[in-house]
Amino acid sequence: MPSLVRALRDPKRWLAVWNWIGMPLISLVFQVFFLIFLLGFGGFTLLLWSYPRLFWGIPSGMPTGWKLMMIRSYFLAFGALYAIVWCGYWQILCALNSGNKIPAFPVHVLAAWLPLLGTLYFADPVSYPDAMIPISAAQITFEMSTAMTAAALFPFYSASIFLFVLSPSVRTGWKIGRLLGLWIIFAAVSLYLLSVFWHIAPSIYKGIAGFPIR
Repeated sequence: MPSLVRALRDPKRWLAVWNWIGMPLISLVFQVFFLIFLLGFGGFTLLLWSYPRLFWGIPSGMPTGWKLMMIRSYFLAFGALYAIVWCGYWQILCALNSGNKIPAFPVHVLAAWLPLLGTLYFADPVSYPDAMIPISAAQITFEMSTAMTAAALFPFYSASIFLFVLSPSVRTGWKIGRLLGLWIIFAAVSLYLLSVFWHIAPSIYKGIAGFPIR
């Protein structure tokens, strides 16, 4: 019993619990609320600012022409917001810890990754023909492809930010250049993955076939 009391009074043990369980849970909750915000903000933005027929009249496969350019621009805009927010989140965690290091960083990434994986696993797109604002097959494919791209790149993006930008060994003058370089690389990779997942999504989520095209 005395040993148990000493263990409970040991601040290092409580700090370890906080670093390995408490803070990663905060990362998980932050991801959940941020995804909810993006879902609402993204749907509102597409409804308010996009061309009304942007996602209509698109057969199976990626669109072409001006529609492809518009869809990619919306995709990159949401991706930029997502990347900037998570870069800021990791930077804040670095600043809150001594030595500009994030204890148990892989656990943080795993915890924040779980909501993305859970969203993809439990997603079941279903068309509602009587809905006030109908959704086309291309729009739901865009949304699912975007989610799949985010889930595929999130751990790699987080690790890259931590290793190549936030690491104490990186000179301050190089951080901005490295950050911009990473954003360009991940933007190019995400555009490629969007095209790949656009073709894969209908075979994974069978409900997409039930959404109207025109």
